[in-house]
Amino acid sequence: MLIKPTMKNQKKASQPNGILILFHCKENTGYAISSLEHAFIEAAKRSVGNNIHISFSEISPHKRKNKIYAGYPVIEFNPRSYSIKQVKYVSNYISKNNIDTVLGFDQPPGKPYYKHFRNAGIKRIISYWGAPMSSINHGLKLFIKKIEMKFRRYSPDLYIFESEAMRETAIKGRGISANKTRVIYLGVDSTKFSPKEGLEQYPHDIFNIPTDRKIIFYSGHFEERKGIAVLIKAAIAMKDIHKRNDFHFLLMGNKAGEESRYLSLLEDKAAKNHVTFGGYRNDLHKIHQGCKIGCIASTGWDSFTMSALEMASSGLPLLVSDLQGLRETVTDGETGFLFKAGDHLDLSSKISSLLDDEPLRIKLSKRSRQRILDGFTIEKQIHELAKLI
Repeated sequence: MLIKPTMKNQKKASQPNGILILFHCKENTGYAISSLEHAFIEAAKRSVGNNIHISFSEISPHKRKNKIYAGYPVIEFNPRSYSIKQVKYVSNYISKNNIDTVLGFDQPPGKPYYKHFRNAGIKRIISYWGAPMSSINHGLKLFIKKIEMKFRRYSPDLYIFESEAMRETAIKGRGISANKTRVIYLGVDSTKFSPKEGLEQYPHDIFNIPTDRKIIFYSGHFEERKGIAVLIKAAIAMKDIHKRNDFHFLLMGNKAGEESRYLSLLEDKAAKNHVTFGGYRNDLHKIHQGCKIGCIASTGWDSFTMSALEMASSGLPLLVSDLQGLRETVTDGETGFLFKAGDHLDLSSKISSLLDDEPLRIKLSKRSRQRILDGFTIEKQIHELAKLI
């Protein structure tokens, strides 16, 4: 028997399946999330067309009123703190807009709202992780985690990670099956961040750094695990142990006052005038052109960082701590060097050697740039995401 479709069902049937891009943070959070917004939206566009919807934990009053973000409908939902009323609202929204896929940022296993989303029509939940899921577990504890995951009925179908080290925290930490995980490396705008002539003096002019000094560059957060203190101690060693005057550390990313505790380390030190805290700027791609080495000296967990990609894409040889996902940002000895995490003497020694060896710096620079073009462009990242969606 044929059943005549209602006008409501006709409208829904004619609407292509859609995707909800679910962020656990506020809109315009910044940092690496801003580039992920672009990647997610572009990948979704290539996969489902224009039936794209976006959710943030909090949106501005203007966006709330106009209900548009980046040209697409936007709603408010906080996956870390929500009410049943909010879950029902999102579930109704999913059903009304024929959404069958969720691409969520840092969505963990076993959230209660997954059941409601599935009942509303969601067929696929893809969780993209920009952070480690767990510490690594072993033996009985890992076995229990695997059993626990096996019986979590309402969980993401696929987990995407930015590095193999981060993926390992899911498999060997949370007990997630390996076949439910994938690695898609971050991608950088290799056109914007690229070697360019004519800007060699740019950071010297902007920050009043003497032109006879070679600049060692860092950009990122200023929390303790990022190893800013290691960079400061390396600067002190460059002056006091290596007896050099031809260097300058340019450290970017400090919010107002964050540099004060590190300035105290430089008190009464000869290296005090060889360190500049540059704050936040939107011209890093220009600043890179006047720098000789990129450096990340993290002492705690660090992932496959966007700042490392940007520096490498600009042609900077990288010196990075030999830690988890961070070691995946270089090919040791070919595009840069690893150094022992927290060892400022090892770092200062490698910096000093590189500053003295211009042919090696040039070779590392070219290979660093080529590695980005071969596997870490924003286009490649979007392409891989679109395939999975």
